[in-house]
Amino acid sequence: MDAFAAAATFKDSVEAFGDAAIDELTAEVGYWRARTNIANLYQSRKTEIGTMLEAYSRRPWPADHHHGVRECAENALAVLDLLYRDFQRNLAILHKRG
Repeated sequence: MDAFAAAATFKDSVEAFGDAAIDELTAEVGYWRARTNIANLYQSRKTEIGTMLEAYSRRPWPADHHHGVRECAENALAVLDLLYRDFQRNLAILHKRG
């Protein structure tokens, strides 16, 4: 795997979080259950991105590729944080709590 493919895995992780969180929003479960499930999804994806970044840091790539992969991971974490807050807010709106 090259650095460009590695960077794309971060996008895939964020996208998977979004898909799973949408499923939680539309599921017929209560507010607290959905909130907990979304929080667990968020934590697992955040951990996954950190684990991938650590593994990719040991690859024999040029320094600029390592820098690019790190930057992609940081952007993915920022997007993940924003999505998580939006899903929590939308969940509260759907359940008339916010």
